[in-house]
Amino acid sequence: MADTIYKTEAEVLDAAERVLERSLRAFIPESDMPEIESNLIKYSNNRKGYLGDLIEQYVFNIKNNSRAESDFKIAGIELKTTPLKVHAKKRFVSKERLVFSMINYEEIIHETWETSSFLEKNKLLLILFYLYSKDESLLDYEFKFVYLLNLLEDISEQDIDQIRSDWEAIVAKIRRKEAHLLSEADTYYLGACTKAKNSQVTRTQAGGLGIPAKPRAFSLKQSYLNYIIQKDLLENDTQTESIYKDESSEQTIEEVVQDKFKGYIGLTGEQILKKLKWQPDANSKNQKRLIVNRILTGTGSNKIEEFEKANITLRAVALEPNGKLRESISFPAFDYKDLITQEWYDEETGEMSAFHAQLETQKFLFIIFQKIAGTKDVVLRGFKFWNFPAQDMGEAERVFKLAQERIREGDYKKLPKTSESPVAHVRPHDVKGKSIETPQHTQEKRRCFWLNAKYIERFLKD
Repeated sequence: MADTIYKTEAEVLDAAERVLERSLRAFIPESDMPEIESNLIKYSNNRKGYLGDLIEQYVFNIKNNSRAESDFKIAGIELKTTPLKVHAKKRFVSKERLVFSMINYEEIIHETWETSSFLEKNKLLLILFYLYSKDESLLDYEFKFVYLLNLLEDISEQDIDQIRSDWEAIVAKIRRKEAHLLSEADTYYLGACTKAKNSQVTRTQAGGLGIPAKPRAFSLKQSYLNYIIQKDLLENDTQTESIYKDESSEQTIEEVVQDKFKGYIGLTGEQILKKLKWQPDANSKNQKRLIVNRILTGTGSNKIEEFEKANITLRAVALEPNGKLRESISFPAFDYKDLITQEWYDEETGEMSAFHAQLETQKFLFIIFQKIAGTKDVVLRGFKFWNFPAQDMGEAERVFKLAQERIREGDYKKLPKTSESPVAHVRPHDVKGKSIETPQHTQEKRRCFWLNAKYIERFLKD
């Protein structure tokens, strides 16, 4: 069977739209099923690339290959498949990030953004979104959306500039022989995600020098993909506000935030309110956060478009007059029964535990206030974008596994404390919160992982 040659975007789209509301099984002849079913058993449904191989062969009539150029060479389109999951309020959300090609540490240091192998292959993407179900064969996943995305035309100028800046930041780290320190949370929309069969697999750095690094691939972040799904595919009102006021601005997110706060650093809370010509409700619980929202958006909106797309968590923190930080940083509460079933990193599927994924992908924007001794007022000291350092991930993993071990033993009074790790601990998420059932069928307060206040404090002072 010869390959079909697609010459235009329209031809590719016409072929792709045949899958809508159908599964792959409808396209495969019965005579080919035994071999495919045998392969599914062999791969245990864990070889994600197999679904794409089958789609190329049976939907588009393209022979499988490992070529560097785009799947539809003449039309210049790269085919991607990605799973959805059902969401109670938003209908569908992305199950994971959208992964691109592997990063070649040796070759990428010689590239520029404009001539990059990434852009050459992935400039124009045909994305097939399917509804994932762990209880179904991948042959029965139903396709919900077909989306053609041009990374240089179909998104805002600001997003294009940010993706370019992300690519350049990743490459700069590789050039510094710091590929082993890469993290998805280093960047905003385009990430460098881990991609290896097991944790023992490593690659040499550029020039064969430095510490061996994990294999990584470029990826469009799950949070950014979710924004596309809600805004463009489901046409939901995202109810977010942009920090960009000038549509032609070529600034990155960090540069815009720097400009926003430039005139407020060093001012007290009262001075900031006077400058904003605004006064919050006296009964408001978190006035520092309200002030920050007002500075960033001008309206006080707490849902910022760029932060939603980049998975940025905004935290207004207050140092004591002596510069100490007393507030630890909490993560979402976990379910005891669920936590003990999670793998820190599943080497077969590449999936991470919830805590690992949060540390690997989440970026923080700390707005740093400091209390003024003898008063109730504060002074704005500055801001800092921060993400969890790759070199501390091993200690976080140790705390995670220690928590699992003690939950399995039913020893809830000995869950990891601040005295047991310089990085993280476990304690109740909300002192007044409801209790939940444990694996031992007892009731315990909901708990979560926390990053230690002293650990965060040293980064805020850098």
